[in-house]
Amino acid sequence: MRTSLFLLAGLVLVAACGDETTEPTPVGDQSATTASAVAHDSWLTLANMPANRTNMAVATVTNAAGQSVVYTIGGLTPTGMPSAKVTAYNVATNTWTFRRPLPVPLAGTSGAGVINGKIYVSGGYSGWADNFPNNWLHMYDPATNTWSRKREIPSVKAGPEPWAESQYAFGNGVTGVIKGKLYVVSGCFVAWEPWGYFEECDPLFFRYNPATDRWVALPRPPFPGELTSGPSIGGVIGGKFYVMVQGRFAVYDPATNQWTTRTPLGLPRPGAASAALGGKLYVMGGRRFNAAREAWETLDITIVYDPATDAWTRRAPMLSPRTGIAASQVFLKGQPRIEVVGGVSPANNLQYVP
Repeated sequence: MRTSLFLLAGLVLVAACGDETTEPTPVGDQSATTASAVAHDSWLTLANMPANRTNMAVATVTNAAGQSVVYTIGGLTPTGMPSAKVTAYNVATNTWTFRRPLPVPLAGTSGAGVINGKIYVSGGYSGWADNFPNNWLHMYDPATNTWSRKREIPSVKAGPEPWAESQYAFGNGVTGVIKGKLYVVSGCFVAWEPWGYFEECDPLFFRYNPATDRWVALPRPPFPGELTSGPSIGGVIGGKFYVMVQGRFAVYDPATNQWTTRTPLGLPRPGAASAALGGKLYVMGGRRFNAAREAWETLDITIVYDPATDAWTRRAPMLSPRTGIAASQVFLKGQPRIEVVGGVSPANNLQYVP
C-alpha cells in the first residue's frame, strides 16, 4: 500500500468565486437545425454550460416530451472548490436551466447512474466538515426536482482477522447500470483520524439495489491501488461493465461475477470523458504525459474501443483540447449522439455525431 495526503483542507481555503449563480439565457433551437445537416464522425459546439465546472457527475434522463436532458451535477469551480450546482441541458432545444442544487457541494464522485428515471451519485468530497471524503449515496428525482439520501456504501474488512482494518469507498470511480442495479467501482481509503490522512487500498466494487436500498460487495477489479491518482472511466456494453483506470482496462461480467483484462489504452488519461454508444466505448480528451517533453499535455483525442475486436481506433478529434470533462449518450430526433461537457466557456458543451 502507498500513503497519500488528502488535500481537502487546502481546498476549503480557496474562495468560491467564479461559480455563477445567475439563470442562463435560453438559446434557440440550434441543434434541430443541424440534426440533418451535420456530417458523420464530427463535432458540434452548442450552447455553453453555465456555472463553469470540471470533474462533474453527468447523467441523461428522457423527459415527458421524449427529449434527452443532460444533468451536470456538482464538480469543481474554476477556483478549485467543490460545487453544489446542478444544471440541465435539453438537447432538443439547446437550452440550459438550473435545477435544485445538491444538499452539499460535491466533487470527485464515482459518476452517476440512471434507474427508473432517477439519478444516483455516490462518493466524492465536499471540502468542508472534515478532511475525509465520503461514502454517501445521493438520489435525484428530475420529475419532482428533489434530492434524497440513500444508504451509504458500507465499509469492508481488509482481511478475515477481527483486527483487520476497515476500508471505505470515497469516489474517483465509475458507475454503470445493469438490469436495474447500480454497479460502482470506487477508490478505497483507510482513515488515519484525526489528522486528515488516508492510506490507499485496492479499488472497491459494489452493487446497489434501489428496490431494497442495499449494497453488496463484489470482487475487486484488477487495478491494485490505482484509483486515488485520478478518476476512472468506463461504460456498460452488452450487459457487461467495461472499466479503465490509469490506462489499464478490464470487463466485469455479472453472469460469472468475474473480471477479465482486455487490451489497455496504454498511457493514463486523467480528466478524460467516456460514454458507451453503438456497442462501443468512446474515450475523449483528458491529459497524457509526454515523455519526450517531460510535461503533461491536454488532449483533443477521441478513441473508441470495440469489444468485438478488443481493439482501439481513432475517431474525429474534439474541436479543442479538454480535460476534467464528462460525457453521456443522448438522442436527437431519434439519433444517438454523445454530449461532452465541462470546463470554462466558451465551447464547454460539445456534441459528437457518430
